[in-house]
Parts: sequence; C-alpha cells; structure tokens
Amino acid sequence: MTAVQFHVSKISIPPEDCRTIEAVADQHSCMLVRHVTKLAVTCQVSQPFLLPLTGRSTYPIPFSRNSRLQRTQRTHKACRVENMGAAAAEEAKAHILVLTDPEAPELEVLEKLPQGARVVAIAKDLEGLKGLSQDEWDSVNVLVRGGFKNIVKDVWPKLKNLQWVHSTPVGVDSLLFDELVHSATVVTNSRGCYSNSLAEFAVASCKWFALDMPRMLAQKKARIFEAFDVEELRGKTMGVVGYGDIGQTCAALGRAFQMNLIAVRRRTELTQKEHEQHLKVYPPNQLHRLMAESDYVVLALPATPATKHMINKAAIAAMKPTGVLVNVGRGSTLVEAALVEALQEGRIKGAALDVFEVEPLPTESPLWDLPNVLMTPHTADRTKQFQHDAMEVFVANLKRFLAGEELQFLVDKHVGY
Repeated sequence: MTAVQFHVSKISIPPEDCRTIEAVADQHSCMLVRHVTKLAVTCQVSQPFLLPLTGRSTYPIPFSRNSRLQRTQRTHKACRVENMGAAAAEEAKAHILVLTDPEAPELEVLEKLPQGARVVAIAKDLEGLKGLSQDEWDSVNVLVRGGFKNIVKDVWPKLKNLQWVHSTPVGVDSLLFDELVHSATVVTNSRGCYSNSLAEFAVASCKWFALDMPRMLAQKKARIFEAFDVEELRGKTMGVVGYGDIGQTCAALGRAFQMNLIAVRRRTELTQKEHEQHLKVYPPNQLHRLMAESDYVVLALPATPATKHMINKAAIAAMKPTGVLVNVGRGSTLVEAALVEALQEGRIKGAALDVFEVEPLPTESPLWDLPNVLMTPHTADRTKQFQHDAMEVFVANLKRFLAGEELQFLVDKHVGY
C-alpha cells in the first residue's frame, strides 16, 4: 500500500482501511471533524502523519451508524469532499456542489460517480459553505439541488462557471429565478422517479371512493354490520389534467383497471400509441369538458404561472355530483376554498389530496373535518427509495455530461417544467 501525508485535509478511506482511520487518529491526536454517510470523512490533525491507502485517490467509507464518527458528525453542518491530490482535481471535468443535508442517506449514491467527477462540497445552507475558497467556487460547474429548501439563488453570484443545475425534486417552481432562467445554464430534474408512487396513490384514491371507504370506516366505528353496494373502476372515466410523466403513469394504472382515459394537455396531437389506446385529449381551454365527463379527475400539474388556480370554482362546478378529485400535482393549481365549498355542500362525492395551497396544512383548515376527504401530508411519493432513485438519475446524467452528450430530463426554464 501507499501512504499519504497531510495536515488539514479532505480524505476518503477505502473499505479495507476503515478501521485504520480511527486507530491512526487516536495515535496522532486527530480530531475527527465530519463524515457523510458512506461517502467521505474530513479530518483535522494536530501534526502531519502517514495514513495507509491503497493507491486510489477517492474511496467510499462504509462506517456503521453506531460508529464514533457517526456520533461526532452531528455537531457540524457541512462536508467538503475532494480527491486526494491536486492532479486528480485538475483532471476532473465535473466539479460538483451538492446543496442538501450532508447527512442525507441518498448521498451514498455519489460513491458511483464516474471518473472525471469530484464533489467540491456538500451543504444545506450558506453557513456550511463559508470555508470554500475562491478557487473552489470558481471550479464548480455542476450543482445538485436536493430537497425543497432552495439556496441556489443565494450562491448564484459565486458560481461564475456553472453549466448545469440538477434538481432531484421534479418540481422546479421554487428553484427558478430570473438570473438562472435567462442564463446559459441548463436545468434538469429527476423526472420519472416519483411517477409510480404518485400513480399508485391516485388509483388507490379512486378505489377508496369506489368502495365508499368513508362509509365503511363510519360503520366500523359505530359497530354497524350493514351491507351496501360498492362500485368498480372498470368502465369509469379517469380525466388526467397534466399529461406529463406522472399523468401518463396514472393513466397506465387506470387502464389496468379497465378505466377510460381522457386528458388535458397543451399538445393535442396523438402519438400512434395514444391512438391505439383510444386516448382523448382536450386543450386547456376545454378543461371543463374533461371535468364534466370524468368520474375521477386526477390533477398532475406542475406549479407555473399558467397553472396557478387553473382548477377554480367554475371548473369544480363542472364536475359530476358523483365525481372525485385527486391532486398529486401541486397545491397552487387548485382553488382550495372552492373545493371545500363543493365538498361541504355535497356537490361532488369527494377528494383525495396529497398537496395543498399552504403546507403544512393549517390546523384551522376545514379539510381536516370533512369525512369525504382523503389526505396525506405530501407523502404519497415519499418512499424509502425515492431520494436514492433521484440521485441515481443525476449520476446517470452526469455520465452523459462528461461524454459531451445531450442531457436527459431537460427543464424548459421559461415554461417552468
């Protein structure tokens, strides 16, 4: 094995040397400052010492959750992760700034970074980036925005050479700002990672009301054993407003239940596959036709100026009295007060909501008390794997970036999705 001498350094230890680091640290009065789950460790030492490595410049660290490093890390806010040696840094073509919680478990996906890529820093706030030098700021050409807290605008003035921003959330409404929109920097997202879980929620919600689950639960609570008729989804019409990846996945599951599908989207031309599926598409100015024809209206709209309050009082009034509204898109696309009024007055059968105009939903909201409302706290896509999947999309796209190929899942910055 080779050895590396360092004073204050950012290092990554190979699996076979995991135990060595703590022993060497103790021997040399090394204070272990920080580590990111299975990714890297930052050590600050009181004197130079030799640390045995296997010759590679960067390695993952599979420390266990109950290790001393894990207990130490929680008092710090950021991690700087770099390859060993200036030569490796100079050879990298992608210098990545990751804006997310340094303790986020999905960061382990960054162990799969291809050659030619390095992570400059990981931080969830500006405080965590204070230690970056001007050269480090200037080196950043790729930025990953994780979670929904957006500090990209705050760091924008420092990112003189930024070429690409990747958003792990699909929604970019909180990410886009004028300087980014009008720049040459491209934006991508992790489109597709959340579609299956949201579609499952949408169809499960349809079935919830088809089975009249509110009545089932009320009878159970009242200890009433009384049979009543329920409905199938077969033959019912699902109207999808916003026929992007999420909307199309909802439609695919709806077809599995033999539902009829109609949709609203800007492009009304049908593909050959859509012709074969007998899909009917309306333009946005015929939204009310879809609302009137649908037994179940599924909203899968992004949050943009054009979609804000698109589902208003008039649109809801066009629904069937037996209609159900399901929102897996964005809360801002729906006039919530109009929906509450329709639900309270029994003008529609029910609603299933994963998103809301204001989140967290205020405790005084009437939605809490309505028996014909199924609610989840923006968790329909919050699976154990969803953030890992989103980071996997970034790593796959990074390989295309390094190869000079066109990136996938490009966002139209001017349209907002």
